[in-house]
Amino acid sequence: MPPRPISTGHPVPVDEEPIALVDDDAADAPSHAEEFAKKIKQLGDAGTARKHHDWKRKVTSNGTGAIRVKSFHGKYSDSGLQYLDDAINEWLDAHPDVEVKFVTPTVGVFEGKIREPALVLNVWY
Repeated sequence: MPPRPISTGHPVPVDEEPIALVDDDAADAPSHAEEFAKKIKQLGDAGTARKHHDWKRKVTSNGTGAIRVKSFHGKYSDSGLQYLDDAINEWLDAHPDVEVKFVTPTVGVFEGKIREPALVLNVWY
């Protein structure tokens, strides 16, 4: 192992150009916020259009039988439960014709980079 150089305690001046943080010449270029906004995707969005279904069976609101199911999932934590509440309430507001018949909860571990406990709610309507 080679010996380490002895420090004199004085900084060594370096002759370098300063780095510009913002290019003022690019007035018509997209801003950094716009640039990053294009890269942000909704959870589950893999760059493809959302799948649209034309189901033949119509939703019933007479209190009998479930026709379809919508699944929601989130982390098994306080913030995860708040996320699920918001997601379900927003979905119900967007679909006033839906009458929830029953809900089935499942707790499990989601596989990925990190294994973490998750809560899956199946809303049957």
